[in-house]
Amino acid sequence: MRTLDSLILETAGLTPTGLQPAADTMLISNDPTGELTRVATATTANVVVLDADYARCQAARQLGAAVAGDTRLDEYLAESSGSALVVGAMPKSLSRLNYLARAIAGAGFDAVRVILGGNNKHLSRSMNETLATSFATVTASRGRGKFRCLVASEPRAVTYQPRRANGFVAIGGVFSGVKEDRGAALLRASLPGDLGRFLDLGCGNGAVSRGITGAEATDSDADAVLSARAIGIEATWDDAGSRYPDHVFDTIALNPPFHDGTTIDATLVQHLLDAAARLLTPGGSLYLVHNSHLRYRGAVEHRFENVEQIARDATFTVLRAWTAPVLS
Repeated sequence: MRTLDSLILETAGLTPTGLQPAADTMLISNDPTGELTRVATATTANVVVLDADYARCQAARQLGAAVAGDTRLDEYLAESSGSALVVGAMPKSLSRLNYLARAIAGAGFDAVRVILGGNNKHLSRSMNETLATSFATVTASRGRGKFRCLVASEPRAVTYQPRRANGFVAIGGVFSGVKEDRGAALLRASLPGDLGRFLDLGCGNGAVSRGITGAEATDSDADAVLSARAIGIEATWDDAGSRYPDHVFDTIALNPPFHDGTTIDATLVQHLLDAAARLLTPGGSLYLVHNSHLRYRGAVEHRFENVEQIARDATFTVLRAWTAPVLS
């Protein structure tokens, strides 16, 4: 078990084998390794996972936990009762932390204790202040090596309201919030007039597909899916379009992530490219935007017969990729 998970459990008064629950309900907010969920489900507590990540939530279901999924957290937790213990890794985004804190504080639990751990270099005073808007008491645990937990209790009477601006609705920690990021703007401007059946793969806040009649969208992040739905986009929460059958889209737009937490990870696009190749009809086109320095073209050419650059600015490149249909 990694040091951070061990520290979170110790601060919560739990052992790696779970034993007796520390509350009626255990809420798991962010559990990259699955260890916190495993320990929680070894108790007799009602365990609910509040993670936004699709794959982690499916793994949690296999362990027997309930999952809030693509339901807004404040709605899922509304009219809760009894005591609650919340454990997890600290969200990277203050917007996600605020969403989580307000949803839990406003849920109606009789007593709540929140324990969120992280690397000292990533913990900031702003996180204390964000928690303090939802909880009257916020303290720091004793550290272990380079890790520490923030502990919050005594919930305030608060509600959660998404941010709304520029035609966007930002729920939780959705990427780019209520702004259209420049890569998405260049990608959208590069799309053809006749899209056929169109999928926004990894839709984020909906910047690429908003306002496009009949557009469909998918993302593995529940906050992104909820944000896209809030501006009228038909969005599904799944693993890179896993709910769709093969070869059903004529056009796919892809603005892939390239950060895993705070670390650049150029491999994140690989799974999405595989999905695009599976989902496109023969002769259908993928439109991909990427930071030019990441040089994704080789990965695209590995999966598609034809690749061309159709747009470029000081930062971003847009590629079109397609495979010719098989002639009978």
